[in-house]
Amino acid sequence: MPTDTVPPFFAAHGLSKHFGGIRAVADLSLEIDQGEIIGLIGPNGSGKTTSINMLAGALHPDSGSIRLAGMALNGQPAHFFARHGVARTFQVPRLFRRMSVLENLVVPALSNPRASRAHAERKAREVLEFLRLDRLTHEYARALSGGQQKLLEVGRALMLEPRLILLDEPFAGVHPRLLEQIIDHIKALNRQGLTIMIVDHNLDAIRSVVRRTAVMARGVKIADGAADDVLRDPDVVHAYTGSRKDREGRAHG
Repeated sequence: MPTDTVPPFFAAHGLSKHFGGIRAVADLSLEIDQGEIIGLIGPNGSGKTTSINMLAGALHPDSGSIRLAGMALNGQPAHFFARHGVARTFQVPRLFRRMSVLENLVVPALSNPRASRAHAERKAREVLEFLRLDRLTHEYARALSGGQQKLLEVGRALMLEPRLILLDEPFAGVHPRLLEQIIDHIKALNRQGLTIMIVDHNLDAIRSVVRRTAVMARGVKIADGAADDVLRDPDVVHAYTGSRKDREGRAHG
């Protein structure tokens, strides 16, 4: 007797991307459960950035599919992904530097034609209070520290009311004290039911937040499982140490 199957909350199957003759990502498949928090790690040049760009709609894969709750997303522009619940941040925050902190949050909310300015401002103030940035409401974005800018970028993504948020290096270049605050916010958002993927090089920070980690090397996913198990995997260890030795060898060659 046939049974109905529930599709994965978010699923990428067989994603590949080439730039000329260079293979950036090959046959990437990844499924994420609703409410899950997952890490995506790998050495430099492993394909993480290309992957997150495809998963957010900024790049179209050469092949493969992307689905959110069964709805096909691949081939659609980034704003389609965002409108249907996939938000992302960037390695280098893309803020309106000459706008205030509050205005930076209001702008993405107004991309929804049904949103009023008053509603957007109320929501923006709630987000700023949650992120503990409310004391900076009227400061220019360019006046914020690097870590505060990362938090503000998370806030901009939250203004889109996402179902899935892709965080691209949220821990990079952040003061240790603010790093702990960012980790606390990520955990709080996940407890509220938000599905989260984190791409970062800070393995200690990743391990403190996620229970599951996927690892890429040279454009291929080489591991996917419990974070502690994955980080002890010989292939993962070799991907990091081997890449480092390769770089050192080229530097001294």
